[in-house]
Amino acid sequence: MKLSTGVGVDTDLLGRLMRDVEAHADAYVRRVLTASAEYGTFGLPLLEKLHGELPKTACDNCGACCNAVSIFSLEYHRIVRDLLTRFPPARVRELIVSALRIDQRLAELENGEKRLRCSFRDDAARVCVVHPVRSFACRLFGMRHDDGHRDCERVRELDGETCPSDATVESMMARIHDVSETHEVRPGGPPVAFFPFEFWLFRHALGPNKALEIYENILVPASTPLTALWKPPARVI
Repeated sequence: MKLSTGVGVDTDLLGRLMRDVEAHADAYVRRVLTASAEYGTFGLPLLEKLHGELPKTACDNCGACCNAVSIFSLEYHRIVRDLLTRFPPARVRELIVSALRIDQRLAELENGEKRLRCSFRDDAARVCVVHPVRSFACRLFGMRHDDGHRDCERVRELDGETCPSDATVESMMARIHDVSETHEVRPGGPPVAFFPFEFWLFRHALGPNKALEIYENILVPASTPLTALWKPPARVI
């Protein structure tokens, strides 16, 4: 994996955004932390309960899968609040600013696919800083599906742990979807509840409209899976 030049990303928007983050980092951090601190508890006990019902797993800790993933707003708030409770203020600021610096984490895989690396993966120490409160997407990656296949063969359930059925997992996520914040990405389209952690950061720092602009012009083109997700359907002639 290597750093990417961000082909397809709106580099003018990215440049302006990163300069603003650099110049006003403390204001960004303050807005982000205030929003999560004042969020309350709506939906969070349910999220914690459902996360806890998933099997405990282990892997080889290669870090290859530690890229930005789409998460629910509840998962975003749980992560930020966890940072506030476990780390001193200087470290929290460092972690939030690192997450805001999208430009430093654009990457390209060996197969040419584009990704945004997760800011919470410490490659030097080979640890996930937010592992206790990681999202559904991280917890489910590599878990055995009904047909027996895994997204990563290096993942395994710990002794005594069993995988829920695909239908059970879908039901869990539907329950969280129903109590999560949603946004309309395409005019007239269905409400969307899954966005990268970075979207939620900018949503609370700059507002939803600016966050949607950043999502469409930076975060989507920076990720091959997101680009494929939002690719317009082929026209039938």
